[in-house]
Amino acid sequence: MAKSQKRASGRERKSQLRDCGKAWSPFMYINPGGDTPCFSYGVLRRTYRGQACSLTASEFVRRKLYPIEAPPEAVWSEPFTCSRWDVLLPPSGSDEYMAPERLMEAYQRHLLPWRQGLLCTIKVAQPLTEPLHSSYERIRSAARQAFPVSRNLPAMLIAHAPFLSGVNVRMRQPHVHIVVLPSDLSLLGWGAPSDELTSDAGHLALYKEFKAAGAIG
Repeated sequence: MAKSQKRASGRERKSQLRDCGKAWSPFMYINPGGDTPCFSYGVLRRTYRGQACSLTASEFVRRKLYPIEAPPEAVWSEPFTCSRWDVLLPPSGSDEYMAPERLMEAYQRHLLPWRQGLLCTIKVAQPLTEPLHSSYERIRSAARQAFPVSRNLPAMLIAHAPFLSGVNVRMRQPHVHIVVLPSDLSLLGWGAPSDELTSDAGHLALYKEFKAAGAIG
């Protein structure tokens, strides 16, 4: 076997190992633009190597809202166990979508079967040198500008603070997940998909926007 083939095979094995961590991992295409410190970007795909993702966009979000002691699948009625959450809607989005369950139910119905990119997810690490609410507000401001305001897309912020459940803060840093639903939302309902955010181009474009907004510490 040629050296180049050996290297490719090694990368493939490493990728497969990384994919084994969570149920949705093989269907999450992460950081296509390369490493971006304190900022990761991924697209949840409908299929991967001919296999269908068993996790819906709605269930992906629900599990983020319940990082510990999650109730059974599809149950939203119990208090969320994340440290903080927020729904960001475009100016013309319906008030009923301020409830995560309502938003995800409506989006799930809207998704067409040919849509490969189900949602985009961003993870921004929070610095340990200031109160969490300070960095959260900067991240929220950047997300609001990037998605509801500039692109007319709904987004959800979900903050995780693992140290609250006894995890060493230096092993798992507090962070904010931003789940973006890549479909235009207006008074008329759901519209065209965002090809930018479900392609490689979305990663570095958003990293630059969040960096310029001071949201990456």
